[in-house]
Amino acid sequence: MSKKTGALAVGVVLLVAVIAAAAVWLFPILTVKSFEVVGNDHVAAEDVEQASGVAKGSNLARLDAREAAQGVASLPWVESATVSRAFPSTVHIEITEHEAVAFVRNGGTTVLVDNHGKEFVEDEAPPEAVELTGSTDSGSPEMQAAVEAVAALPAPIREKVTTLEIADRYSLTFHTKDEKTIFWGASEDNKNKAIAFEDVLKLEGESWNISNPSLVTRR
Repeated sequence: MSKKTGALAVGVVLLVAVIAAAAVWLFPILTVKSFEVVGNDHVAAEDVEQASGVAKGSNLARLDAREAAQGVASLPWVESATVSRAFPSTVHIEITEHEAVAFVRNGGTTVLVDNHGKEFVEDEAPPEAVELTGSTDSGSPEMQAAVEAVAALPAPIREKVTTLEIADRYSLTFHTKDEKTIFWGASEDNKNKAIAFEDVLKLEGESWNISNPSLVTRR
């Protein structure tokens, strides 16, 4: 094959590739037929699909993944979202939901608070969310301290708690379902306090002080 013939063949291949790519982009050859939603525990997949703004039958190649992800992230329970194409016909949506570690009652509503201290939705509190009482002004140092303390506890342990009473940012007191009162103190050394918290749940006695987790005492 001569150099001229070879160059011509390469040119034809490139031209065909360009035409094929243009056809895929301009015409609905690869259309959206299904959605794959992962990471949703509290949000219905149907709501995620609708929030993405992507319609079935639309051109998958022309999917604006960023815009679709922004639409999904606008849902109250969704902390973040990513959208991608799964050729030939699927839109893959992966979401990270807010972790509801606490809630506050505001009149007749229940407002959920995530592990970053953000009040993100009015909804029924999940079992692992702890009710905050006392000084619960949104965004206050007291609220932030309380959320940090609650978030230090594993979800199965939080389920054993009824309320966290906030006197001030240095005085946090947990009340458990088995009628224990556990004084946490300030939001500091939370990892070790969480270990001490689990320990005192197994002990006799109704009132405990774990503000110094190295020296747990009864009150």
